[in-house]
Amino acid sequence: MLGAFPALLIGLSFGLGKIVRDCSLTCNIGFKLSPLAILAVGLASLPVSSITLRSAGRMGYKRWQTLSLGAIAASFFLFWAATFLVLKLTPQTAPSDVSGRLWTFPLGAIYLCFFVWIGALGAALKPNIKSTIYRLFPPHQQAKALAVTTAAVILGGLIGAWTAGRVAPAVMRYFGVRYELARDSLILMMGLLMLLCIPAVRLIARVNRESDRAYSPTPAVDDPDTAAPALDRLTLRNGIRIVMGESKLKRMASLIVATGVAESIILYLFYWLVSEQVPATAGRTLFFSDFYIWLNAWTLVFLVFGSNRLINRFGLFLALAALPFALFLGTAYLLYHSAVAAMYVVRIIYSSFEQSLYGQGLDRMMLDIDPSQEPIARPLLHGLAIRVGRGGGALLVLLLALGAGISFSHLTIVLMILLLIWLGIALSLKGYLHRSSPMAPPLHQLRATE
Repeated sequence: MLGAFPALLIGLSFGLGKIVRDCSLTCNIGFKLSPLAILAVGLASLPVSSITLRSAGRMGYKRWQTLSLGAIAASFFLFWAATFLVLKLTPQTAPSDVSGRLWTFPLGAIYLCFFVWIGALGAALKPNIKSTIYRLFPPHQQAKALAVTTAAVILGGLIGAWTAGRVAPAVMRYFGVRYELARDSLILMMGLLMLLCIPAVRLIARVNRESDRAYSPTPAVDDPDTAAPALDRLTLRNGIRIVMGESKLKRMASLIVATGVAESIILYLFYWLVSEQVPATAGRTLFFSDFYIWLNAWTLVFLVFGSNRLINRFGLFLALAALPFALFLGTAYLLYHSAVAAMYVVRIIYSSFEQSLYGQGLDRMMLDIDPSQEPIARPLLHGLAIRVGRGGGALLVLLLALGAGISFSHLTIVLMILLLIWLGIALSLKGYLHRSSPMAPPLHQLRATE
């Protein structure tokens, strides 16, 4: 359970941050600019991934984790300070329609940067969390540890969403501050939670050193506190070359990119309906809070009681193909009933499957990656590939929704076509799955790993 504690803190921090991100985008920026924000996330993920690869190799695991978490916490404090100062200097004039423009330019620009920064951080944090598992646990325990860590992130998100829905209204009620100031207090809490991760990571690094000596055939290379000897290989260019040079890795990357493309379109459709059908300001904060509570609750229940049992029973093919198939059915219903409640269900289907059944299937496939390729291939597949797909999906939305003025129903049809392509890529991986299916018992039957 040691490796799950920082994952719980990070999930809690980003559970708070997603409320601020979604509320500020729909209330203070306008959903029509969301494709630009998502595209910017994909572009920002490239340098973040490159810096992560190079810095982790040069600094060593413990130093990089400590410095990166401290820098992330400092960035959250800066965002909170920036919004606090601007809000104190600007009048409270929440508009009824902010579609397609930045309301009160400095504030809107800050929120847009916050949206991009939150998304790009996943390119560094998710691979780091996974790397902790790969380093801390021996190979035969990694499938179990990955499932426990994923559950910790989801549980943190559930607690964060529940907290966000109660903190912001309470701050408004007891301190009489305006809506944005109350909501942005969650950013301050995010920074404090990230700082709490640092002592947890340092403790893990100490345990990790002993684990590497016990389980690694080449402890000098995998020593978490020293620089890797082949620093010239830990570059973004070499990582892309390795992934594109092997058929299995290339198809896995294509599957993850397709996931990101579909996710961007689903997210845009969700923001579209929320902006039109849910009241702004405090009502929207409560809406997003309730949404993420339900999303994380369903995901956690499915992960704990269902995903590993289903994968062990039916194999990885079900894990990879079930998500695009279920989304296709849900989107077909959305085509005939364009209500926020239907979109609510589609997003819960996507997120719960993506983090449990589908995500666990991908994790198990990655456990079979060649150890010589692991230090560079896994960070790209875990962190960068999904953001490249999101950027591509955002560009497609820009061209269709904003450029060509496509309607909601027509964009839904485009999504259904992309879901079929995604399903086809999953089918093409079937021949590789028999070599990539480490077994694990259901998560509720797992004992904590020391």
